[in-house]
Amino acid sequence: MSFPSSPLFSLGFALLMMSTAEAITLDGLISNSPFIANSTVGTQPTNPESTSIEFRGVISSRDGTVFGLYDRTRNQGEWVRQNEKGADFTVLDYDEVNAVVTVEYQGQKLSLALSSSKIDPAVPYANPRITSAPMGAPPVPGLAGATSTDQRKLESIAAEVRRRRALRSTAPAVTPPQP
Repeated sequence: MSFPSSPLFSLGFALLMMSTAEAITLDGLISNSPFIANSTVGTQPTNPESTSIEFRGVISSRDGTVFGLYDRTRNQGEWVRQNEKGADFTVLDYDEVNAVVTVEYQGQKLSLALSSSKIDPAVPYANPRITSAPMGAPPVPGLAGATSTDQRKLESIAAEVRRRRALRSTAPAVTPPQP
């Protein structure tokens, strides 16, 4: 079996072997499994109905992470950074695995889970039955200050509307072909 002998491949292979030699430690893998939820003490979120604060969102960008917190009593929300002073809320810690943020608010330390959307199912909407207007003669509108020429035009339009409605009501209904 022969290996490629390019210098770039050799350099890449050497770097990979050096980084792998330091990275492989299986001792802590059983106790810190990436597939089991992190069970740190004190991260049990409080009941969202028992507190007036909600954790509504988190945004991570190049500039850092900001947390969306909402005060239901004041109907006001804020986006704050971790350990940012001057805001009503101070974010102390964030558990990214469980989506739980630890907040200090009015001297209390609260653990808040990311709130989920509350969307109620929509009520089915029944289409109203479309009914046609009665076939009586439409009233001819009169215009204040209209000349007799304008009045005659309006009467001819009303007569044409009546004629077309009569044709429509006597025409046979067209049914689409059944597949």
